[in-house]
Amino acid sequence: MTLSRLSTSLEGIRILDLTRNIAGPVATMFAAEMGADVIKVEPPGGDEMRTWPPFVDGESVYFLSCNRGKRSIALDLKKPEDKEILRQLVDSADVVVENYRPGTLEKLGVGYENFKAEKPRLVWVSVTGYGRTGPGAGAPAYDSMIQAFTGMMGITGEPNGGPVRSGGSPIDVATAYLAWGSIMTGIRTVEKTGEGILLEVSLMESALGFMHAYLQGALVDLPLPARMGSETMGMYPMGVFKTTDGEHCLVQVSNELQWARFCSLIGADQLFSDSRFATNPLRVKNRDELRPLIQAYIIQKPAAQWERELLAVGVPASHVKPLQKVAVDPQLKARNMVKETTLPSGRQIPTWGVPIKADEVMASRSLKVPAKDQHREEILAQLRAQQ
Repeated sequence: MTLSRLSTSLEGIRILDLTRNIAGPVATMFAAEMGADVIKVEPPGGDEMRTWPPFVDGESVYFLSCNRGKRSIALDLKKPEDKEILRQLVDSADVVVENYRPGTLEKLGVGYENFKAEKPRLVWVSVTGYGRTGPGAGAPAYDSMIQAFTGMMGITGEPNGGPVRSGGSPIDVATAYLAWGSIMTGIRTVEKTGEGILLEVSLMESALGFMHAYLQGALVDLPLPARMGSETMGMYPMGVFKTTDGEHCLVQVSNELQWARFCSLIGADQLFSDSRFATNPLRVKNRDELRPLIQAYIIQKPAAQWERELLAVGVPASHVKPLQKVAVDPQLKARNMVKETTLPSGRQIPTWGVPIKADEVMASRSLKVPAKDQHREEILAQLRAQQ
């Protein structure tokens, strides 16, 4: 199998992964995919994600989706002997990534300031909920809490319903991408200056990027819509319409050319000539009148057919696919977004790929998911050899 240069770009780099849950582990998993030696330091009970159902061969799908390619060692950082092992691991590492609440590692004597002087080239990436400073710095944080805190949940849901959490873990994964970028930035900084650096990312600050126009409107005190279902405040038609097969198709008309093509395709010349819908601002203003008129056309064909026909004329559209269809979509295969991983049991299963490509060569190695503390003896032997 041919490997892209990306698969070996971090060979020789050791990353100490002191993270749990999703944001930190996804970032360090990408580094492992690029050849870094990633040592995952887990608490004695393991990363809490290991306990989250559902399971495959006893392994949480949450954990295995975020931790392939790493070596695991379990340490109790309240014990002096384990704290000493951590000190040795930090001394051997190029990068430390952690997502403890601000001040926690410092109280244990193993925070960034404890290592900065003795290891001046160390890159330290801190992943927090609300940032390392400010009145909310010490609060616990998960993706759902941050969605609520930043207003994202407040604008998600149907107009007459309550706030709804966005499915999946968008804030965690967005923060993971920023953390991965911080790892690469830190490594480059050391190469360029010879000095280490502390880099910070937070779930809150990542989530604010999702709010962009809404936040901008609030900052200048504009009246803003609350929940709009699958629609958005800036354009129309933009939303989900029911189709004849009982499924749904998302349609997004972003400009006047697309509006003309959309009306022509669905056979709605009268909508195109209606002065109420002549421009996007007017369609936004009169969406309540326009919505049922469009729905009457879209209900006439299946979702997949609408997707094909609309895309063919340059109108953005997508069948709202169930996950089982997403998993076997040929575009995912073409982009190598489904690859193999190996469970601690030895079973190989498909998993999600790396969303970064290089040289148009997208094949990569099959990396293993570690069992808790699986690599203790191997890691300790390496530390002894380095002394």
